[in-house]
Amino acid sequence: MKSIAKDDVNLFDNDETSKEKQKKLKEMYKPLTDFFKSHLGKKVEKVSISNKLDEAPLFILTSQYGYSAQMEKINKNQALANQDKAPNYMLAKKNLELNPSHPVMKNLLEQVKDKDGQLEADQLEYVDLLYQMALLNSGFSIEEPSDLTSPLERLIRVGFGVSRDAPVEDIEIELDEPVQEDEGDEEPEVI
Repeated sequence: MKSIAKDDVNLFDNDETSKEKQKKLKEMYKPLTDFFKSHLGKKVEKVSISNKLDEAPLFILTSQYGYSAQMEKINKNQALANQDKAPNYMLAKKNLELNPSHPVMKNLLEQVKDKDGQLEADQLEYVDLLYQMALLNSGFSIEEPSDLTSPLERLIRVGFGVSRDAPVEDIEIELDEPVQEDEGDEEPEVI
Protein backbone atom coordinates (compact mmCIF):
# COMPACT_ATOMS: atom_id res chain seq x y z
CA MET A 1 0.00 0.00 0.00
CA LYS A 2 1.33 3.44 -0.97
CA SER A 3 0.16 6.98 -0.49
CA ILE A 4 -1.05 8.51 -3.73
CA ALA A 5 0.24 11.88 -2.47
CA LYS A 6 3.86 10.72 -2.82
CA ASP A 7 5.77 11.44 -6.01
CA ASP A 8 7.12 7.90 -6.44
CA VAL A 9 3.72 6.35 -7.22
CA ASN A 10 3.39 5.13 -10.79
CA LEU A 11 -0.12 4.30 -11.93
CA PHE A 12 0.62 3.35 -15.51
CA ASP A 13 2.70 0.79 -17.31
CA ASN A 14 6.24 1.80 -18.04
CA ASP A 15 6.37 0.53 -21.60
CA GLU A 16 8.66 2.17 -24.13
CA THR A 17 5.85 4.11 -25.81
CA SER A 18 4.68 5.78 -22.61
CA LYS A 19 8.28 6.53 -21.57
CA GLU A 20 8.96 8.15 -24.95
CA LYS A 21 5.74 10.15 -24.77
CA GLN A 22 6.61 11.36 -21.26
CA LYS A 23 10.09 12.36 -22.40
CA LYS A 24 8.68 14.41 -25.31
CA LEU A 25 6.13 16.08 -23.03
CA LYS A 26 8.92 16.97 -20.61
CA GLU A 27 10.88 18.64 -23.43
CA MET A 28 7.80 20.41 -24.78
CA TYR A 29 6.81 21.78 -21.35
CA LYS A 30 10.32 22.71 -20.21
CA PRO A 31 9.67 26.48 -20.60
CA LEU A 32 6.61 26.19 -18.36
CA THR A 33 8.26 24.00 -15.72
CA ASP A 34 11.23 26.39 -15.65
CA PHE A 35 8.85 29.34 -15.31
CA PHE A 36 7.00 27.76 -12.37
CA LYS A 37 10.26 26.84 -10.64
CA SER A 38 11.68 30.36 -10.98
CA HIS A 39 8.37 32.05 -10.06
CA LEU A 40 7.65 29.90 -7.00
CA GLY A 41 11.28 29.67 -5.89
CA LYS A 42 11.72 27.90 -2.57
CA LYS A 43 8.01 27.17 -2.19
CA VAL A 44 8.54 24.01 -4.27
CA GLU A 45 11.38 21.54 -4.43
CA LYS A 46 10.85 20.63 -8.07
CA VAL A 47 8.37 21.06 -10.93
CA SER A 48 7.61 18.25 -13.36
CA ILE A 49 5.08 16.96 -15.88
CA SER A 50 2.55 14.51 -14.50
CA ASN A 51 1.28 11.32 -16.00
CA LYS A 52 -1.17 10.86 -13.10
CA LEU A 53 -3.41 13.92 -13.24
CA ASP A 54 -6.74 13.75 -15.00
CA GLU A 55 -8.90 16.82 -14.23
CA ALA A 56 -6.74 19.11 -12.09
CA PRO A 57 -4.35 21.55 -13.81
CA LEU A 58 -1.66 20.93 -11.21
CA PHE A 59 -1.10 19.10 -7.94
CA ILE A 60 1.47 19.10 -5.18
CA LEU A 61 3.02 15.81 -4.18
CA THR A 62 5.54 15.14 -1.44
CA SER A 63 8.81 13.28 -1.77
CA GLN A 64 8.89 9.54 -1.21
CA TYR A 65 10.39 9.68 2.28
CA GLY A 66 9.38 13.21 3.26
CA TYR A 67 6.52 14.43 5.41
CA SER A 68 3.04 14.34 3.98
CA ALA A 69 0.67 17.32 4.02
CA GLN A 70 -1.11 15.84 7.06
CA MET A 71 2.15 15.35 8.96
CA GLU A 72 3.16 18.95 8.20
CA LYS A 73 -0.16 20.13 9.67
CA ILE A 74 0.41 18.06 12.81
CA ASN A 75 3.91 19.49 13.26
CA LYS A 76 2.67 23.05 12.80
CA ASN A 77 -0.19 22.61 15.26
CA GLN A 78 1.78 21.17 18.14
CA ALA A 79 1.08 23.11 21.31
CA LEU A 80 4.66 24.08 22.14
CA ALA A 81 5.99 24.45 18.62
CA ASN A 82 7.89 27.65 17.91
CA GLN A 83 6.96 28.24 14.28
CA ASP A 84 9.53 31.01 13.79
CA LYS A 85 12.38 28.62 14.44
CA ALA A 86 10.83 25.45 13.03
CA PRO A 87 13.49 23.50 11.17
CA ASN A 88 13.08 22.98 7.44
CA TYR A 89 13.16 19.21 7.82
CA MET A 90 9.79 19.43 9.61
CA LEU A 91 8.16 20.81 6.48
CA ALA A 92 7.05 18.71 3.53
CA LYS A 93 9.17 18.90 0.38
CA LYS A 94 6.62 20.02 -2.20
CA ASN A 95 6.90 18.71 -5.75
CA LEU A 96 4.61 20.47 -8.21
CA GLU A 97 3.24 18.34 -11.04
CA LEU A 98 1.61 19.97 -14.07
CA ASN A 99 -1.11 18.34 -16.15
CA PRO A 100 0.02 18.74 -19.78
CA SER A 101 -3.47 17.84 -21.07
CA HIS A 102 -5.29 20.57 -19.17
CA PRO A 103 -6.37 23.56 -21.33
CA VAL A 104 -5.09 26.08 -18.77
CA MET A 105 -1.61 24.53 -18.83
CA LYS A 106 -1.61 24.44 -22.64
CA ASN A 107 -2.57 28.12 -22.78
CA LEU A 108 -0.06 29.08 -20.10
CA LEU A 109 2.71 27.25 -21.99
CA GLU A 110 1.96 29.29 -25.13
CA GLN A 111 1.92 32.55 -23.16
CA VAL A 112 5.23 31.76 -21.45
CA LYS A 113 6.79 30.89 -24.82
CA ASP A 114 5.42 34.03 -26.51
CA LYS A 115 6.51 36.39 -23.76
CA ASP A 116 9.82 34.72 -22.83
CA GLY A 117 8.55 33.98 -19.33
CA GLN A 118 7.62 37.60 -18.61
CA LEU A 119 3.92 37.45 -17.83
CA GLU A 120 1.83 40.47 -16.89
CA ALA A 121 0.90 41.17 -13.26
CA ASP A 122 -2.67 39.87 -13.57
CA GLN A 123 -1.44 36.67 -15.22
CA LEU A 124 1.09 36.16 -12.42
CA GLU A 125 -1.76 36.63 -9.97
CA TYR A 126 -3.63 33.78 -11.70
CA VAL A 127 -0.50 31.61 -11.55
CA ASP A 128 -0.31 32.25 -7.80
CA LEU A 129 -4.01 31.44 -7.52
CA LEU A 130 -3.41 28.13 -9.31
CA TYR A 131 -0.63 27.35 -6.82
CA GLN A 132 -2.88 28.20 -3.85
CA MET A 133 -5.60 25.93 -5.29
CA ALA A 134 -3.06 23.14 -5.68
CA LEU A 135 -2.04 23.57 -2.03
CA LEU A 136 -5.65 23.19 -0.93
CA ASN A 137 -6.34 20.24 -3.25
CA SER A 138 -3.20 18.52 -1.99
CA GLY A 139 -4.15 18.89 1.68
CA PHE A 140 -1.74 21.67 2.66
CA SER A 141 -2.61 24.77 4.67
CA ILE A 142 -2.42 28.24 3.22
CA GLU A 143 -0.20 30.43 5.39
CA GLU A 144 -1.85 33.71 4.37
CA PRO A 145 -5.54 33.32 3.48
CA SER A 146 -5.48 36.72 1.75
CA ASP A 147 -3.07 35.20 -0.82
CA LEU A 148 -6.07 33.17 -1.99
CA THR A 149 -9.03 35.40 -1.21
CA SER A 150 -7.79 38.68 -2.70
CA PRO A 151 -7.15 37.38 -6.24
CA LEU A 152 -10.28 35.25 -6.03
CA GLU A 153 -12.36 38.31 -5.14
CA ARG A 154 -10.90 40.20 -8.14
CA LEU A 155 -11.70 37.22 -10.37
CA ILE A 156 -15.29 37.21 -9.09
CA ARG A 157 -15.56 40.92 -9.94
CA VAL A 158 -14.58 40.16 -13.53
CA GLY A 159 -17.12 37.33 -13.63
CA PHE A 160 -19.87 39.76 -12.66
CA GLY A 161 -18.72 42.36 -15.19
CA VAL A 162 -17.18 44.75 -12.65
CA SER A 163 -13.70 46.19 -13.15
CA ARG A 164 -10.96 44.30 -11.26
CA ASP A 165 -9.81 47.56 -9.67
CA ALA A 166 -13.17 49.25 -9.05
CA PRO A 167 -12.95 51.02 -5.68
CA VAL A 168 -15.30 50.29 -2.82
CA GLU A 169 -17.38 53.43 -2.37
CA ASP A 170 -19.86 54.45 0.29
CA ILE A 171 -23.45 54.62 -0.80
CA GLU A 172 -24.93 58.08 -0.53
CA ILE A 173 -28.46 58.10 0.78
CA GLU A 174 -30.62 61.20 1.03
CA LEU A 175 -32.35 61.39 4.37
CA ASP A 176 -35.55 63.32 4.97
CA GLU A 177 -35.07 66.28 7.29
CA PRO A 178 -36.49 65.61 10.74
CA VAL A 179 -39.78 67.41 11.49
CA GLN A 180 -39.41 69.94 14.31
CA GLU A 181 -42.26 70.33 16.76
CA ASP A 182 -43.83 73.76 17.35
CA GLU A 183 -42.82 75.38 20.60
CA GLY A 184 -46.43 76.22 21.44
CA ASP A 185 -47.43 72.59 21.50
CA GLU A 186 -45.11 71.73 24.35
CA GLU A 187 -46.55 70.67 27.67
CA PRO A 188 -45.84 72.99 30.60
CA GLU A 189 -43.06 72.00 32.92
CA VAL A 190 -44.06 70.63 36.26
CA ILE A 191 -41.99 71.90 39.18
